[in-house]
Amino acid sequence: MKLWDPHFHLWDVSPETRSGHDAGQLPVIDGDPVYDRVRYESDLAVDGFELTGGALVEAVSVCHIKRDGPCFAEACVSEARWVSSQLAASPLDYAVVASAPLEDPDLPAILRDLADCGGLRGIRQILNHEPSWPRNESRGDFLDQPAWRKGFARLEERSLTFDLQLNPNQFRKAARLLARHPGVPIVIGHLGSPTAADLREATVYWEGLEALADLEQVYLKISMLSYTDREWDRSPLVRDSVHRAMDLFGMRRCMFASNFPVEKHVGWPAGRLYGAFRGLAAHLDAADRQRLFADNARRAYGIPGAPSG
Repeated sequence: MKLWDPHFHLWDVSPETRSGHDAGQLPVIDGDPVYDRVRYESDLAVDGFELTGGALVEAVSVCHIKRDGPCFAEACVSEARWVSSQLAASPLDYAVVASAPLEDPDLPAILRDLADCGGLRGIRQILNHEPSWPRNESRGDFLDQPAWRKGFARLEERSLTFDLQLNPNQFRKAARLLARHPGVPIVIGHLGSPTAADLREATVYWEGLEALADLEQVYLKISMLSYTDREWDRSPLVRDSVHRAMDLFGMRRCMFASNFPVEKHVGWPAGRLYGAFRGLAAHLDAADRQRLFADNARRAYGIPGAPSG
């Protein structure tokens, strides 16, 4: 099975780091503060799969929770520069999803600097609000902010995807915004960050996810299921929810993603993770399984040579 992993991270939280990363927010993995490309590729050497590349997704938008303006923009560019240099040394087919503060009035210059780092395919800025991820506790819901919405509209000018990480209570609001920008490909992160309570209570999550699935430019990552249930491979609720989400988006707009090294850090080495993903896809034919493990992700991020359907 070809594997193109659409969500992984690299970071350097050593004292001498020049990567833009923040040791106050990102963990040391297996005692080594530098989780680099070589370690990632070694971790993703899973029996039955051939890693062909993937999308490096930023980690800065959980970092530097008291910094804004030029200081934070420089951290975003520093990360993109460092990860791009890491990936350029590999023969595999990688893309970069960098971070940028879309609300920043200097966004055009920031996007130019990010593009100069190489490999840029998209932007992620974590939006989870109430419950809020670290930077958003004091910055509110970006989806409500005119400056942020103006910045989001600029992504189409540069043919960039947007990785949409948010909470279920933000789904409908996001769907209304995305409907006005059909030219921006959207990849929902981590099944939409549901808690087990979100899935049990159901209405807000499923009605919002249906609104997002109705938009043809929206894809769904099946990842970070440990956020919902640390032992999700034993959970009928998680299994049934993943299958229902697959039915909503169809076999051409869903993708499995590792979320490494975060999942490894919480007890999900790649062998266990991809074995569980295989189980979620066991009822599908070989073509659909290949779409979930590689083809859909390559198409979502506009990777040259990606299958068309």
